[in-house]
Amino acid sequence: MRRYSLVFLMFSLVLMIEACGRDEQSPLPTGPDLRFATDLERAQGDVVPFSYLVAFREAATEAPRAKSILQIQNSLQSMLQNTRMVNAHRSIARLNLTYPGRSFSQEFNLDAHPFVHSGLNVPDEFTHLTEVQFDDEASARRQLDKWYAAKKIVFAEPNFQRATKGETEDKLISAFKGNNSTPWIEQVSFIDAIEKISTLGVKAEPLVAVMDSGVDVLHPNLKDSIFLNEEGQNKQCNGDIYGCNTTIATKDVLGDGSVYPTGTGGFGETCPLSSGQCEHGTHVAGIIGGRNSTEFTGMCPYCKILVVKVVEVETKGGEESFPIKDSSILAGLAYISGFKSGGQPLVRVINASFGKFENSRSVELFIKALKTYGRGTLLVAAAGNEDTMKRQYPAGFDDVLAVSNVESDTNKPFKSTSSNFGMWVDIAAPGDGACGPSNGILSSVPGGGAECRAGTSMASPMVAGIAGLVLSQEPNLTASQLEARLIETSNPSKLYSDGINNAYRPDIKGAGLVPLLGSGVVNALTAIDPSLDTSPVIVSERPDAVRSGCGVIGSGAQGGMGFLFLFLSPAFFWVFNSLRGFVAKRRDR
Repeated sequence: MRRYSLVFLMFSLVLMIEACGRDEQSPLPTGPDLRFATDLERAQGDVVPFSYLVAFREAATEAPRAKSILQIQNSLQSMLQNTRMVNAHRSIARLNLTYPGRSFSQEFNLDAHPFVHSGLNVPDEFTHLTEVQFDDEASARRQLDKWYAAKKIVFAEPNFQRATKGETEDKLISAFKGNNSTPWIEQVSFIDAIEKISTLGVKAEPLVAVMDSGVDVLHPNLKDSIFLNEEGQNKQCNGDIYGCNTTIATKDVLGDGSVYPTGTGGFGETCPLSSGQCEHGTHVAGIIGGRNSTEFTGMCPYCKILVVKVVEVETKGGEESFPIKDSSILAGLAYISGFKSGGQPLVRVINASFGKFENSRSVELFIKALKTYGRGTLLVAAAGNEDTMKRQYPAGFDDVLAVSNVESDTNKPFKSTSSNFGMWVDIAAPGDGACGPSNGILSSVPGGGAECRAGTSMASPMVAGIAGLVLSQEPNLTASQLEARLIETSNPSKLYSDGINNAYRPDIKGAGLVPLLGSGVVNALTAIDPSLDTSPVIVSERPDAVRSGCGVIGSGAQGGMGFLFLFLSPAFFWVFNSLRGFVAKRRDR
């Protein structure tokens, strides 16, 4: 009996170790391989009509003997041109499905590196993300079904449209230390961080991409912060001195350099009253890298800003809308991926102050590839302004740092009434509260002025800017290390103190405090010098990051089976022993 008990116990432990002890890569994006637009999505304008994002299998192209990526791409283009139901198309990027971080290799010969990597025995599988415009919805469904049945594509999904949400150290210290008109600066310990940097010196000028509605690069408080692509390193966008407008991309290029604010005709112009999203990108850029002002300052006055314009204007029935198509986002990410040096990404942080409740498998895959290539690029995104626990994307993706919005009050950082929340949110930042005669955060607007604006759109660049500030001191941090630094050094003490945000820190029996606004309020000083952080660590784990069997009893997992065997083993032993006794008695007869 004792011998069989030991066997059952060891078998149970093996099952649990198998489930919890492996060192796994985070899973690739998953979802239905063929996702078609619904009638409601088309009626509400949530998708670009008859436009799909298609992941073509590289191995399934009609160029089996091709020796270069260019030959394969040309073969794919030829196939699409000869497909009767395809109206238009453009290639966006080539991504590695097996190892996303290897997607942006400089090598263009297919035989340049081994097909099977030593010790892994898993071949690289590549896909070519392509935007395909069909004649109509019925044609799209027929052709995508045909390609999928022939194993030419990995997946396809609608092209969704998203909505926007939303000096020197001495000069900064002199202008903003004790300045009651900018409470958010004190709340994130910005001046304390600048004083610390004044003793350490600046090690780098990090490059931060602003994916938004365009930026007034001639604004007096931004012109010194704008990255100039004078050497033309990135060949994928025409005339991209300040960045790339990916809303007008063609099949040959990702876009052009017309990154002036949406709704204006050029840089230096003020926004027309009717253009709702015109100010958005310039305001966000000012929160990240604004400088040379005594009224406001960006969180990283050492950073350079790369402008990526993804918001366009559409007029229907005399009314303007400002959609952000998934294809524009993907083209923007592809443009960002083109900036690299020595096998390392030049763009280290991306701010995305926009979102939609519908997620995109293509966008998720590209974000993962950027985060794991070299030191990686960290994408920071607004959690959204609908006062809901429902995930908004891209903030809801596991490889994105999701930011909630709290009022800019050091002692009482109440959740903004509109901010989204939930266990999927990683960190909080000020994006609301007193701002002169109105509410919000003061920052730049097109034409040279400054205005107060509120929302998670303002909280997100607070975190992106502080991420850049950390990289100005430690440029070799990986994207994952940078993300962990921001989360672990954020300040939860005020955010979750008694009487503050009680509804957003439920005490669940057996689990304790469950933070729904993130780990705490971002803190510039402790992010730069973690040794100064004395606050308790509260890490908001995404619920789907906890696998069954690793401290949680769940169904359908090996770990769950391990616990089941462990708990039921006494019953098994009793039944087994009884059967042995019964058989023995029968033999004695």
